[in-house]
Amino acid sequence: MLTTLLITSAILNTILVWYIIQLVKRLLSLSDNMEYFFEKIEEYDQHVDVVYGLERFYGDETLGSLLRHSKAMLEETKAIRELYDPDYERQEDAETMEEE
Repeated sequence: MLTTLLITSAILNTILVWYIIQLVKRLLSLSDNMEYFFEKIEEYDQHVDVVYGLERFYGDETLGSLLRHSKAMLEETKAIRELYDPDYERQEDAETMEEE
């Protein structure tokens, strides 16, 4: 009886360890993808800002609306990023201080 319980426990523990390893791999992959997504949103915002600042497009209402929408999306992604990565806000503050 005790041997059966020990074998069953060992099998269940092995399965649980395997499952935890798979979850960690998925979370690391998700983390990499989220970081890439955040970077692309910031690059997009900077690109729209540069295009809007060009003399040819300056004052264009469609681009102005796109720029405002871009800024709103960037703020939303920053809020999500702060939930996702608690150290992000501190990193951003440190970068702001270095620029000044």
